[in-house]
Amino acid sequence: MAQQILNLDELATLEHRYQSQLPQAELMRRAGLAIADRIGEALEPGKHVVFICGPGNNGGDGFAAARLLLERGYRVTTALIGCDKPKADDALLMFNAYTAAGGIVISDPYNAEKADVVVDALFGTGLKKPLSGDFQDAAMWFNERQALHISVDIPSGLDPMTGNWVGGVKGCMADITIAMLAPKAGCFMCVGADAAGVVEVNELGVSVPLTTVGLIEPDDFRHVLEERSRNSHKGTYGHVAVVGGETGKIGAAILAARAAIVCGAGSVTVEFMSDRAPAFDSIYPELMMAEGEIDLTKTSCNVVGCGMGFTEKARKRLADAIAAPVPLIVDADALRMIAEDNDLQDALLARRAHTVITPHPGEAAAIIHSTPQKVQADRIGAARELAVQTGAISILKGAGTVVALRSSRTWINPTGSAMLATAGSGDVLSGMLGAFFAQGYDMVSATLAAVYLHGRAGEDYAAGFTASDIAPAAAQTLNTMRLSAAEDGE
Repeated sequence: MAQQILNLDELATLEHRYQSQLPQAELMRRAGLAIADRIGEALEPGKHVVFICGPGNNGGDGFAAARLLLERGYRVTTALIGCDKPKADDALLMFNAYTAAGGIVISDPYNAEKADVVVDALFGTGLKKPLSGDFQDAAMWFNERQALHISVDIPSGLDPMTGNWVGGVKGCMADITIAMLAPKAGCFMCVGADAAGVVEVNELGVSVPLTTVGLIEPDDFRHVLEERSRNSHKGTYGHVAVVGGETGKIGAAILAARAAIVCGAGSVTVEFMSDRAPAFDSIYPELMMAEGEIDLTKTSCNVVGCGMGFTEKARKRLADAIAAPVPLIVDADALRMIAEDNDLQDALLARRAHTVITPHPGEAAAIIHSTPQKVQADRIGAARELAVQTGAISILKGAGTVVALRSSRTWINPTGSAMLATAGSGDVLSGMLGAFFAQGYDMVSATLAAVYLHGRAGEDYAAGFTASDIAPAAAQTLNTMRLSAAEDGE
């Protein structure tokens, strides 16, 4: 089951329920224990840990952890920012316990001695205003330290749902974020993908309810991880058609087609828009090149739009693909044509076969008549609007790719790296989607597997990685996961 992501109302309801059932400040004690234990994994006793604590419950979590570390033999300093004592009752209780144990409290973190670990416990999910004054200074101090940076629940200053800095003011940049109860969507999207570092979740011993938003996890596409049957042939794994590749952008269609064949499609045929297309692919000669129009009703899955251009021929083939009663992946130029043509959009909405659209924020904005800035300000909302408006599974690409169904069921992809920010990356994703749909996996498994593996492909690289490298790396990851799953099943 996917790791659940709760919105702010759901988080508040969950916290209130357990606060009424458990002894006073019990959740805060558990949070403090989670923080202290994690620091203990990274640092031996005797080392120096400095906390920057705010006046609310996030600061209380910090004081609870600080007391435990003090008892375990660590040198601990806390900087209480913006007040003399915490304002929240539970936080005050933790503050008093820490000071009673001999804990040091200062008002300015710049007066602290050199730290081995710095902990951001300024603000949690309740921050409504941009960081300013002493709080902004504390965040700057945190970011400047040559130490391990840990944020409690969420990096202070980050919007927990959108992944943007509140008010555009930069906050804390963490190496590790210890999310309490459930991960926050903003830690995986926009600037949050960098600010949160590695997100580690501690549910604090409570039962987190099911929600409509979750993180993509391998268990979500476990059928894709099953080994193939020995009693099979190429027809078992489907025929993908890739329609695109106008003059100047022929490579886009080739990238999609290569990704489809590498990721398991039984056969792949490319129909180019350009009259200058190659007769064969010297890298993957397995690919078939159509001399005329492919019968898009006889394939297993159609991928349309990669480098397609905007000619009348392109529009006709897009309309043919939409009309064909087989799964359809719509990308790139095809999305632009749909955004500008109500007839195409109506036809897309009326489709009964599975449809997937893969827009980046600019393409998404064109379809829902918005702006890229507004799309990025609410990626979950935009992805859901796309799904409702088109009837398709919506994949809103970017840092923290969002997958949304028309039913509003939504996933955020936790994999990915800056290595995917390269020309042709989206074409590869479309080909991978085509491969998994052609192989007959259900629509959720096929979609989530492609998105997850596409993101995972670039994580082991820091340079020298292009779109051509994505599908082979993704296939290798899939190979490793399948072998591991087979061993676990023995």
